[in-house]
Amino acid sequence: AGQQDQGLYNAMAKVYIDNNNNPEQFLKENTLYDPKTVGKYCEKRDPYLAYIAYAKGFCDEELIKVTNDNAMFKHQARYLVLRRQLALWDQVLSSDNVNRRQLVDQVVSTAVPESTNPDDVSVTVKAFMAADLPHELIELLEKIILEPSAFSDNRSLQNLLLLTAVRTDKGKVMNLIDRLSGYDVDEIAKITIDHGLYEEAVKIYQKADRNLDAMNVLVEHIVSIDRGAQFAQKFDRPELWSRLGKA
Repeated sequence: AGQQDQGLYNAMAKVYIDNNNNPEQFLKENTLYDPKTVGKYCEKRDPYLAYIAYAKGFCDEELIKVTNDNAMFKHQARYLVLRRQLALWDQVLSSDNVNRRQLVDQVVSTAVPESTNPDDVSVTVKAFMAADLPHELIELLEKIILEPSAFSDNRSLQNLLLLTAVRTDKGKVMNLIDRLSGYDVDEIAKITIDHGLYEEAVKIYQKADRNLDAMNVLVEHIVSIDRGAQFAQKFDRPELWSRLGKA
């Protein structure tokens, strides 16, 4: 009859829940009930309905607790990615959180790959960086860059993946260079040289058809005249022979 009293809609929500009368639709579509009150009512009856109510009202603390208590980490991960709150991310990615690994697995395998919103991904990446989780960040970036997604060709994310690998997991770098093509050649090559990854730098320059830069790495950093000579013979360009001659 047009009444908008919150208590009335809380009661209606409880009736729908107890009668199993399509409560999910009511909780998602109705805007007049109190999410915290109804979510609390649902917790022991159906934790998923509690999750819907808490998500509707942005009841962060309650939602984290009910999803932790019921091992609903996929739902928690989706909520966090869509919520885009760095303070909340900081809480759940803390080393004190015993559920952190299970949550990270669901963020990497489900929540981020499902997303098509750059802001969702950007905040999630910032959260992993802020939490100082480089190996988990590499997992996340590999999932959305190396597998087909809306972000596979994102230049900034490719740069970040390579930079993180150079600093924390050098064994991955050569394979990543082979598989990626949209990164900043100058920036990534400089970082690899600074970290002593000279073969990787040669590979980067070769893929970008910058053979003189590759020759510079061979004779200046790897310091191999023999390899420089083989390189010059392979491409047979005057500038390469000149650089080799100076070396």
